[in-house]
Amino acid sequence: MKVKTITCPNCGHANNFLAEDCSQCGITFSKYYEELEKAEALRRHIEEQEKAEELKRQQKEEARLLEEKRQQEEAEKAEELRKQQEEEARLEAERQKEAQKRADMLRRQKEELEKAEELRRQKEEEARAEEERLRQEEEEKAEALRKQQEEEEARLAEERRRQEEEEEARAEEERLRQEEGEKAKALRKQQEEEEARLAEERRRQEEEEEARQERDTSTADLAGPLQMPVNTPDFRSAETMQARLSPYAGQMIGVTYGNPSEIQNVKLISVNHDHFQVYYPITKHVVSYAYRQLMLVTENQDGISAVGPDISPVFPVVIEVPRPFFHQS
Repeated sequence: MKVKTITCPNCGHANNFLAEDCSQCGITFSKYYEELEKAEALRRHIEEQEKAEELKRQQKEEARLLEEKRQQEEAEKAEELRKQQEEEARLEAERQKEAQKRADMLRRQKEELEKAEELRRQKEEEARAEEERLRQEEEEKAEALRKQQEEEEARLAEERRRQEEEEEARAEEERLRQEEGEKAKALRKQQEEEEARLAEERRRQEEEEEARQERDTSTADLAGPLQMPVNTPDFRSAETMQARLSPYAGQMIGVTYGNPSEIQNVKLISVNHDHFQVYYPITKHVVSYAYRQLMLVTENQDGISAVGPDISPVFPVVIEVPRPFFHQS
């Protein structure tokens, strides 16, 4: 047998149909339903008020519609009256028109003459209009020709401007080329002057060397050394000088600046294809000399020493070079 239950409206628990309270949340069903009845009565009261308001609104709307209908009927009556008046006026006009037909018949001939005159004037106006159109076409053609001429002149002017710019660019290029040529010419002239100065200096040094060699021939301490001036054909090429000095690379050699009694002790640290380097132990300078700066190379198997009472070390080879900047006397 199925047991009847009642569902709690508060928590949804299923209770015995005869229970007065909810076994889960404890709500009293009778009080809950009394409140529901009160709420239902309040709802019905509100609905009644709303119905009364709706009825009042409907009555106002009906009154408004009746007023609009009345106004519309009055407007229709006024429109009907206006139409009647217009119809009466039209009939009156037709009567007047019928009365005027007889007068119009008398004016037809005059009107036909006026129409003929009007037709003539129209033809004349059309002729004038055609003439004006042709004149405008001629003016437009002349304007188009003028614009074409202006465009052609502008194009020619632009072409002339471009040519002038190209001429200016060529002139600038020619000027720069001339400047480069003048600079190159000046550089060549400077190099030639430098070469002439070096040649004059070598000539002077050779003359001094010849005079010094004449003096040295009378000196007993230097009897027997092999002196090789730079202007000897065997010493002109850098390859020959490199071959002469390479055996002494890494050794201590002598260097002089024209006075055979003043021979300095230096180290030949490198011999290259176009220059050689020596090291000055006292000043700790490393100086590079080009082969063209060599003025004299003296070699002796027994060694070479300086002339004078101050006996210096014996050198396997003595070279004569220009005096360096740090050893100016």
